[in-house]
Amino acid sequence: GVTTVQDALLKLDGKEAYVGGPTYMAMDNAGKLTLRVIGALVWNTELGLEQIDRIVAARKHFNTRKFSAPSVKIWLDGVMEVHTAALLEPYLDRSDGHKGDLLIKPELLNQIISRLDALGFQIHFHAIGDAAIRSSLDSLEFARKTNGARDSRHHLSHIQLFDPKDIPRFNELDAIANFQPYWAWADLFITELTMPKLGPQRSRWLYPIGSLFKSGAVVAFGSDWFVTSGNPMLGIETAVTRRDPLTNTGNRFYDQEKISLQEAIAAYTINGAYVNFLEEETGSIEAGKLADLVVLDRNLFDLKSEEISEAQVLLTLLDGEPVYGDWNLEPQPKSAL
Repeated sequence: GVTTVQDALLKLDGKEAYVGGPTYMAMDNAGKLTLRVIGALVWNTELGLEQIDRIVAARKHFNTRKFSAPSVKIWLDGVMEVHTAALLEPYLDRSDGHKGDLLIKPELLNQIISRLDALGFQIHFHAIGDAAIRSSLDSLEFARKTNGARDSRHHLSHIQLFDPKDIPRFNELDAIANFQPYWAWADLFITELTMPKLGPQRSRWLYPIGSLFKSGAVVAFGSDWFVTSGNPMLGIETAVTRRDPLTNTGNRFYDQEKISLQEAIAAYTINGAYVNFLEEETGSIEAGKLADLVVLDRNLFDLKSEEISEAQVLLTLLDGEPVYGDWNLEPQPKSAL
């Protein structure tokens, strides 16, 4: 049920140097690549601006019909559970005032982002904590003031904890909010490892998907596969219900942040295509667009919200060609739909 992805982990260092890119290229050249792949070249936080030349070279090299690498992945912090996410205020379960650390200091980040932006790269930030989100937005604002505005479609991914003051800045800076909606329910990671570190007032701003939609920002959804499931049905249901899509138990996780089914589907389809500069070619069913289509065994709009994740993919088409499922579908009895 997936036709296009952004691979956010094309490494250019270490044992995995250039492994992903050549593999995609070889598969595409052999006619075996069954996805459109937009690659994000990983910025090595242990190096500085000297790595820009090889990133430019990699973008030029990685360029086949279904695979390109126009994006750079900037890792700004870690994760909340082990105190490595960068926060504006201290973690409450520690007595040392620890806030986590930014992996790239703001002054250097401004230089990096303005240089990459001037070279026409799209930036893909990993930002979990509210300090990392703010630093990402600050660097985009600096780049815009330095280079002028352009159709850059820079995006912040994971974006777990917000200072609400930064929510309107996404729309103001044309930055895309790239959520992993399957995480937006009260699992044990949230209730036992995250919320005690923040307290109730700050926890209110965990995964505020609805608020970003209301702000006018472009919201796109991803999976962070293979860390969590790549099944979009799980993410769609969670965004609509704010509950565990597999059990449908427990309280809704900040119910005011749920969104409509139409918004959730758009975040996975046309908005995802927009992130990848493909909205004129795919992402919606329109005459003249590529036939990147998914056939489900039921109409999501006819289901109860807690049944969405039960929908199964029968057929996936990439540019009109079947890459998954059965092309010769038999009509299903109405009771089975």
